[in-house]
Amino acid sequence: MVRAAAPRWAECVLVLSFAAHVLVVAPTKVEESFPLTAVRDVVVHGPWAPQRFDHVEFSGAVPRSFVAPVALAALASLPLRALAALGLVRDGLDAQITVRLTLALVSALSLVYLSRSVRSAYGAKVAKYFLVLAATQFHVPFWAGRTLPNMLAFPLVQVALALFVAPPSLSSVTKPRPSTRTHLLAAFALLTFAAVVVRLELAALLAPFALEHLARGLVGWRELLVTGVGAAAASLALSFVVDTHFWLSPTWLWPEGQAFLFNVVEGKSSEWGVSPRSYYFLSALPKLLHLSLVPALFSLFSDRRTRRLLIPCLAFVALLSGLAHKEWRFVVYVVPAFTVAAAAGVVAVGAFTASPLLRRALLLSLLPLNALQTVLGLAASSSNYPGASALSFLEAALPPSPPGAAPREPWLVHVSPEAKMTGASNFLLADSPLAEPAGAGAAAGGAGAAPPAWYLAPRARGAAAAGEGAPPRVRYDRSEPRSLPWSAYDFALVPSSSSSSSSSEAEGDLPAGADVLCTATEFAGWDVRALLRGEWRRVRREREAVRVVRLSRGGRTGAVVGGE
Repeated sequence: MVRAAAPRWAECVLVLSFAAHVLVVAPTKVEESFPLTAVRDVVVHGPWAPQRFDHVEFSGAVPRSFVAPVALAALASLPLRALAALGLVRDGLDAQITVRLTLALVSALSLVYLSRSVRSAYGAKVAKYFLVLAATQFHVPFWAGRTLPNMLAFPLVQVALALFVAPPSLSSVTKPRPSTRTHLLAAFALLTFAAVVVRLELAALLAPFALEHLARGLVGWRELLVTGVGAAAASLALSFVVDTHFWLSPTWLWPEGQAFLFNVVEGKSSEWGVSPRSYYFLSALPKLLHLSLVPALFSLFSDRRTRRLLIPCLAFVALLSGLAHKEWRFVVYVVPAFTVAAAAGVVAVGAFTASPLLRRALLLSLLPLNALQTVLGLAASSSNYPGASALSFLEAALPPSPPGAAPREPWLVHVSPEAKMTGASNFLLADSPLAEPAGAGAAAGGAGAAPPAWYLAPRARGAAAAGEGAPPRVRYDRSEPRSLPWSAYDFALVPSSSSSSSSSEAEGDLPAGADVLCTATEFAGWDVRALLRGEWRRVRREREAVRVVRLSRGGRTGAVVGGE
């Protein structure tokens, strides 16, 4: 199947947009934690030492597959080795950014691949408009470099959509060529793999596309059945082998199957919230697409090619609407398909009215609104990682040992679940320049017991510069619940007493004499009235979230610069 080249400048804009979202908001949250931590464990410890991995202690509600994290670790190891050879990986945040940029690049390239199929099926203008609209949206570029399991499956789905979009599959009314049938079967195999190994809800996307292609005679039911069963069996075997190994399971393990039983059959996903059936159609898709939804719907009703693309996607959304627990990320896979429809709708408006000026006006109205949404989204998101902010403050405030003096005993810091959930990832803790080396922190557990990662520059591993005192050393205790009494710790990152957390480790539960050094805040909404009054600094409302608290470890004290 031959694809015409997409506009190079538009492809570059898309890749740069995805990378910029990673660089502007580098920390991560709890939703991303398992795949991100798994990637680090594979990179640092290698695939043959799963007993040293973080999930042995922090396993989560249900197991998740290691297949996608192992693949991402393999890809990210290449740039990490190159940067490490140049001494450019100073700390864990640099390594985390490298991993996230790798994922963002893979996601961006999958959309570039989709755009080339769009160019063949719809024309150059639609492909160009698709790339520009996709680059200026907020949610997909922002999350494309984040290690949600959904975003690990996202590139696979886009490649499958590209194979579905490519002509003559969208426009043909006759039996397709054998080469086209082969590509369609490859798309079904890819979706089957993504569903079995990464996100089982993708079976709800696979089924409508299968029925649509069977109804149009693009594939035969025998070859589709053989492809589906073969891909499912191979994917299941891969998951059995990989995940049984990494989870140290005594029996064969299929994580997505266990997640399906836990979330759907047992209904445990409802514990994370229940939404009305209309949520995806009336809230999630409008939120993800904004005004792009208008030309997308226009194209849906006016273009047969778009109907063949979107009707299976709409069926997928309808099927997921039957589940009680709903999140926008469960339907994020089809956002690019709607963006293709939006681009086709913009071109169609100009064609129907014979007015290129109207087409340009519609496009120029969408792009600034997309850009405004992106600016507001990044402004809000940049304030949503108080755990990372609190950790950064503490590490900057700890004093080094005086020149010539023996290094002081490591500071012991308790990191609460709230701090870990809002940015204090294993990359930032275990790969901190101040982290205690291997063997020194076993009593406290957690990040301090891990060896230095091979990719860290020597300076970041704790080497003091000539004429400077030894840098402070830190042991981070991440145990849940807290493994030691408060009197054993020097510092703690705990939720603020005014935060929404119900944790028993909130500031109000700390012992008397605890000293608050810093309060990290998080985004709490926009104040429109402040905007109308011209009080620009009050437009973004924030609330207290995580505090850095100095404790008394057996009467031990240490000077730390800073305060609230």
